[in-house]
Amino acid sequence: MKKIVQLALIFLFYYLGVQVKEWLGLPIPGSIIGLLLLLVFITLFKNLSVNAHADGASILIRNFTLFFIPTTVAIILYLDLFRTWNAISFVTVLVSTLLTIALTALAIERSVGKEEA
Repeated sequence: MKKIVQLALIFLFYYLGVQVKEWLGLPIPGSIIGLLLLLVFITLFKNLSVNAHADGASILIRNFTLFFIPTTVAIILYLDLFRTWNAISFVTVLVSTLLTIALTALAIERSVGKEEA
């Protein structure tokens, strides 16, 4: 039951990120906005355990490779489109990847800092 609640928390922030993207018409993916919202939530509620979502996240991480299947199929199906929009696609993927790495590093740094204190 604990893992279900933790997964629900993660999906709630994903959903909120998608809704914020739609409401504001931002060019940033909803999942990134959701990640930022989760980071803000964890930062604001310092009494919240760092591992409050760890078990639920571990389920997603163990099955992480499954999330790449739809992306790979889409790239194969729309290969001509990717060839046409080659540079734009590359920049978008690069910026999204760097932003995700930076936010993940920040979240881990804050998590480790809380546990050591």
